[in-house]
Amino acid sequence: MNRRNQDIKNALANDLGWLAGNVLDIRSPEAFSTGHLRGAANLPAGVACDLAPGKLAEKLRHELPSIFLPPREEALLVLGDDGEFTALVASELGGRGRAEVSSLVVTPEQIAALPAGYRERGSSDHPLWSPPAWLEAHSDLLPPPAAGPVLDLACGSGRAVVWLAERGYHTTGIDWQPEALELGRRLAVSRGVACRFLPGDLRRPETLPAGPWSVVLNFRFLQRDLLARLPALLRPGGVAMIRTFRDVPGYQGHPAPRHRLQRSELPGFFPAGQFTVLAHAENHDPDGRPAAGIVVRRLA
Repeated sequence: MNRRNQDIKNALANDLGWLAGNVLDIRSPEAFSTGHLRGAANLPAGVACDLAPGKLAEKLRHELPSIFLPPREEALLVLGDDGEFTALVASELGGRGRAEVSSLVVTPEQIAALPAGYRERGSSDHPLWSPPAWLEAHSDLLPPPAAGPVLDLACGSGRAVVWLAERGYHTTGIDWQPEALELGRRLAVSRGVACRFLPGDLRRPETLPAGPWSVVLNFRFLQRDLLARLPALLRPGGVAMIRTFRDVPGYQGHPAPRHRLQRSELPGFFPAGQFTVLAHAENHDPDGRPAAGIVVRRLA
């Protein structure tokens, strides 16, 4: 291996994005297929160095929306074959409040010269994004896909419903933000799955899709009267999975206190005569925000 290739290997050894498994390769699909870093995701960004900064940011927000990227608290490595453009992409992504964004410029020859454990060939469907951590950690508590459909209340950009659709579930997400729903549709297309995304104001009971549902999800959204209506949405034996913000003394972050759960409040929405608690925790989400989560099964 020549000195330049050794430098690349040394750079990867100390790069937090590479170590976290978060490599965004913005080269063309043809260049990516010839050879890429192990586990990289290919999201081509084209070449746009001649665009004004505002137009470039707009282009990248469309072509590289955050829904396709790792959580903001995780490091990210941007890899490209044009030094100026790769640095611009990394800078723009770092400006979105990401904890750590680095960049690396390589040629196909340099990738080919790396040790076998560092590189791959061909296409890759490795995603950089991930579902809600509470869902991923407790997905084994959900009924099987054959038990019935899934409803995600305040689904946002759809990570949960797309992730479950990849695992065979029929999923529906509802949210009041059209932009978020459109991103969810793009995410579903990128993963080759079908999900239903519906606009709706969850403060209005009539906007809720008719049940019963086998699974009801609710992440990072607190509407107490909505939780009280869950028995009417869930079929007997159905599972509700909730994870949202929790209030702790001294916490000054988002959201406002009225949208945070109080200590031990969450189990109270699921009385023992109607539900069995499968999991419950009051701790912190990966981004450091205080949170509470619960998984319950409706009794027959």
